[in-house]
Amino acid sequence: MANPKTVFIGEIAQLAGVAAVVAGLVMSLHHWPVAAALLGGGTAYVVGKKLRGNS
Repeated sequence: MANPKTVFIGEIAQLAGVAAVVAGLVMSLHHWPVAAALLGGGTAYVVGKKLRGNS
């Protein structure tokens, strides 16, 4: 079983990842900021999922 503090950090990371992906999809800027937001969001989601223990 994962440490509750680690699970909480994982939940926050997952939420941040989803928010970043949504922001990347909504942004109407040039390609680089959107790509960075999507990549960062996807990475944060995966890291959060692993920290929560939901491999």
